[in-house]
Amino acid sequence: MIHALAVTLLLALPSARAANSPSASAGACRPQRVAKHARLRFPGGRMIRVDVADTPRTREIGLMCRKALPRDYGMLFVFPSEQPLNFWMKKTLVALDIVWIGADKRVTVIHDRMKKSEVDTPDDRVAVAGGRGQYVLELPAGDAARRGLKVGDRLRFSVAIPKR
Repeated sequence: MIHALAVTLLLALPSARAANSPSASAGACRPQRVAKHARLRFPGGRMIRVDVADTPRTREIGLMCRKALPRDYGMLFVFPSEQPLNFWMKKTLVALDIVWIGADKRVTVIHDRMKKSEVDTPDDRVAVAGGRGQYVLELPAGDAARRGLKVGDRLRFSVAIPKR
């Protein structure tokens, strides 16, 4: 999945281009391993573990090539400042809920059940969603509704803000 197209492009990363190009075979599509993690608390107290994507490379690769997501899991994308962000489901093999979160850690937009893609889905058929935030949370499809998440809810987490 290529994330945050408004910020960076995957084509600018030669190593990512080779492993995750649209012409790569399904066998070459491998999920990234993210080194940073945090705990995120929803309104009502439920907590999940999130992988933290806070560099251009980890944000662009995101959840590409994952065939399944564990329960109580998410990926939190962290940006230097609040801004308009567009995410698309390139090589995202699972359906997702995508939640935009402002600098104040309040939910600004929820796109639920974003349609998954395949490794070879043409770019013009890949689902795209946008919103404004400093953070974006990706969850397994249906999780936002299951947790009763709504615009305006405040989430609790602690992560470092990357420099520009």
